[in-house]
Amino acid sequence: MKRNELRNLLNTLFLVGFVIALILYIAMPENRNPFLVVCGISMAIKIAEYITRLF
Repeated sequence: MKRNELRNLLNTLFLVGFVIALILYIAMPENRNPFLVVCGISMAIKIAEYITRLF
């Protein structure tokens, strides 16, 4: 897999995770744990994408 394809895949996964986290934030105001988990995973994916762009 080329580096650019990997970056596109990671960026797409981040955006999907962001949308899911936003839905969880709105749908479950009394329990933020699922939102925090999905948001944390999405942030880790974005950091991995940034690292691939850096190197």
